[in-house]
Amino acid sequence: MNRTRSIPHKTSLIGQALLLGCLTFALYAVPTGNDAYLAWPVIVLFYIYFIHSFLSTVRIRPDIPVYTSIETLFLMFYFLLFINPYQLHFLGISDLRNNSYLPFVYEHGSNQALVASALGFVAFHLGLSIGTGSNSNLPPAKSANEGQYYVAFGYIVLLLLSGFILIYEGAGLQSADEGRYTKITSGGAIADGIYLIITMLCIVAGSRAIALIAQRKALELPILLCLPIIAYWSARILLHGDRNSFFLIAIAAGGGFFTFIRRTSWMALAACVFASLVLYTTVETVRMSQDRSFSGLIARMFEARPSEEANRSSSFSITTATLRATFDIVPERLDYGYGKYKLIGFAGIVPLVRGSLLGSDAHMTNTAEVLSSYMLGPNAGWSVGSNLLTDAYMDFGPFGIPGLILLAGIFSGTVQKRAALTPFSTRTITFYLLVLGNFAELSRYTVDFPVRMLTWTYILFKAYDVLMWMQGRALPTARLSNPLNSKR
Repeated sequence: MNRTRSIPHKTSLIGQALLLGCLTFALYAVPTGNDAYLAWPVIVLFYIYFIHSFLSTVRIRPDIPVYTSIETLFLMFYFLLFINPYQLHFLGISDLRNNSYLPFVYEHGSNQALVASALGFVAFHLGLSIGTGSNSNLPPAKSANEGQYYVAFGYIVLLLLSGFILIYEGAGLQSADEGRYTKITSGGAIADGIYLIITMLCIVAGSRAIALIAQRKALELPILLCLPIIAYWSARILLHGDRNSFFLIAIAAGGGFFTFIRRTSWMALAACVFASLVLYTTVETVRMSQDRSFSGLIARMFEARPSEEANRSSSFSITTATLRATFDIVPERLDYGYGKYKLIGFAGIVPLVRGSLLGSDAHMTNTAEVLSSYMLGPNAGWSVGSNLLTDAYMDFGPFGIPGLILLAGIFSGTVQKRAALTPFSTRTITFYLLVLGNFAELSRYTVDFPVRMLTWTYILFKAYDVLMWMQGRALPTARLSNPLNSKR
């Protein structure tokens, strides 16, 4: 180990830990209100962290600098939800008090919301730094000597992906993820589980394709057949209004290409971000209309917006307001969950167990239900959802935000470090892209949001290993040489 080069890394960790402690104290001490003197330091601090993340080039493959890292994508979405609304407010571009979705926006909770936001991105960066460790201590990357080990895996994924889609559509199921926009749900927890599995399998199949291309191998037949199925499913859920599941698949595909296959420029990345925001906004308006065709979506993207529609609040503003409302609800009107919400959330790893344990009449079982009940009333008919910071705070108070998000950062850093050690492995590419997509959107969800997808993918790979072991086949040992330099 190079101890001299590791000193700056350790010093940085100590400094960030001290900053985290100061921000945790500030969350207790900050007065209620919406004050510029508090908002601007948080906004500037965010830009410092974001610019550092963007300019500190991550290399998963040694020959490709990555600008779409886990932290960078996490901070981009985080910015839209927790930082930008206040920046626009204090610049006079928009007004937090104007919201076309909510009757009350809890403006007095802005100061605490901003401190909580700072706690979140500082904790995530600290955790990521701990998880990845000092770059000077990383051993050389290993190649993936997979041989023909994953050929049958492609057929299994194809069978599962096509089979679950046929079951979902043939049975007329409608999960809550798309039902909240069509106002129709069917199948309950079974539909929700199948819907999640299909999204997971789309990412798994796409990751296998990226691994083969990165290894400079031809795409296997089952993976080739998976690609049009992925395209069909992605278009389907987008037209049904579920942009979040669509972007899970899209981020994994785009991030995988720019991480493991070919480097991208800042301009190309900026163009992708701009196109994503346009698409995200367009789908928000299209899902409110009767025309949900692909041609209607394209036409809507390029048509001029009426002034009243342009000034209409984005659904992002709902999430921003939920964080402010959190400090009005807990602990004054409702006590902390003390881990209850996380316990129920993690129980979802086992299919149908939450419904059987809680019963159909259970309520206030997650932070989204708590927020919706207090912000909209018990008979609102729709949900405001939750967010990463609220979910951590409602369960464990001010220490929940730095604690849980620090752990999330450590986990993502560990996954990133492992991917850098074996950047051509199908398994590590798959888990890296799952984390990349899920953590990019984590700000708008609960802490346990990625757990089911990651756990079920892990079980899928382990089951395949058992199947190969029963057939007397084992995954070949990785080599230290780069497969791109070896003879084909």
